[in-house]
Amino acid sequence: MAEIEKLREDFSSLAKFVIIYIKEAHPEDEWQMDSNVESDVVYSQPNTFEARQELAKTFVDRMGVETDTLVDDIRNTALACYAAWPERIYVVDRDGRILYKGGIGPFYFEPEELREFLESMPRV
Repeated sequence: MAEIEKLREDFSSLAKFVIIYIKEAHPEDEWQMDSNVESDVVYSQPNTFEARQELAKTFVDRMGVETDTLVDDIRNTALACYAAWPERIYVVDRDGRILYKGGIGPFYFEPEELREFLESMPRV
């Protein structure tokens, strides 16, 4: 998260950064990872929008996120539209066109690649 926060700070005059909190990647009631247990990040998959909102707030607070954070609906519409599970970076212009689509995380989630893209964007 620190890398995304740094990008937001560095490019806030060029782009509006938003995080969309989607379904849990490793909930205890589906597919828990040992690293989550070790880090005390153990949560059930929310089954209501309100529960997902509460978990998103926990994420924001725990990770010290300052970037605006939205919450995907319980039907996972944003996740499906953007193939974002478990994490992905997009740049979308004002007309809704996708200008940049990063790889699927965690293995291809590369904030440094986004930095290069943003640095190459023309300034208007």
